[in-house]
Amino acid sequence: MRLALPPLGSLAAATPVAYALLGRDRRVLRADALPLEELAPLARGHRVEAVLHPADTVVTDLVVPPVPRRQMATAVAAMIEPLTLSSVQDLAVGHTAREADGRVAVAWTDKAQLARAWRQLSDAGLSVHALLPTAAVLPNDDARPELPLSLPADARWQGAARRWSLALPALRPAAAPLTRWHGPLRWAAAAAVIWLVGLNLHASQLRQEAAQLRTAMQQQVRQAFPDIPVVVDPVKQATQRRDSLRAAQGTASENDFLPLALSAAKLLPPNAQRLAGLRYDKGTLDLTLLDDEGETAAPDAAPVKQAAALGLALSRTETGWRIARAGSGAGTHDAGGNGSPRIQIQQGGRP
Repeated sequence: MRLALPPLGSLAAATPVAYALLGRDRRVLRADALPLEELAPLARGHRVEAVLHPADTVVTDLVVPPVPRRQMATAVAAMIEPLTLSSVQDLAVGHTAREADGRVAVAWTDKAQLARAWRQLSDAGLSVHALLPTAAVLPNDDARPELPLSLPADARWQGAARRWSLALPALRPAAAPLTRWHGPLRWAAAAAVIWLVGLNLHASQLRQEAAQLRTAMQQQVRQAFPDIPVVVDPVKQATQRRDSLRAAQGTASENDFLPLALSAAKLLPPNAQRLAGLRYDKGTLDLTLLDDEGETAAPDAAPVKQAAALGLALSRTETGWRIARAGSGAGTHDAGGNGSPRIQIQQGGRP
């Protein structure tokens, strides 16, 4: 985007500024005049070159002796000092490279006015890459280099800018360097947004997988430990239940054989030779007795009361007595029951 600036002293936000949008082949794509404050949207994405009004610059050719490149600016300043009415320190000076015959094209303008204009362009949202004298963009055969660029845009607008500029780094507005990073910053922000969206999607997938894993663990714990009523923390509850089962190994409950047999021994009458055998199965102890009289009646009331005092349930079977812990329900089944716990004593012959 090439701007044809009015005289710097008259530049303001509402000042109409002629412009032309040039394609890569230098063809004019669009040309018009708009207030300075309205040009920023059109300039977005384009290199901006501001062409100074001929009245604001002095352009001349000098013959400069061969000097090192780093000393060229000092040599040019020394040579133009006799040609100016002000101090070189108050001027913004630009020049081309030295040609083979020693000629150097030089242009200068008031430094304060140029800095003020550059600030106004920056405040209008324009990131200016070059501040050029009119002669720097005109064709070599232009007949009226003293005339400014004007509309309609013609061949005078289309010339390739020579590699020199009055946009001295020391005059650049403080905010101007940041504008060069607007594009990269926008791309970085877009990349950050995409990354955050992807991160949220990944986190959502992980949450779903965690929920599925938790449900599967709860089902496994319920299957392994059906006595746990509610599964809240599968790992912790399964660990605690496992530890409690391990701790219970090797200990006898009241329904085990030895505790039940010891309690049953207290019920046996003094003539212990009547005991022919016993059998234990799943919490039930069956005693087989030798009875000369073949009695099949129910046990006496005294043993039943004594059994109740010991927390036992005593019942009569075809061959003897059945003993179980009171309230366990085991003693109500017969010897050929359906797999409930029991101990059974088989009747043997007389000794």
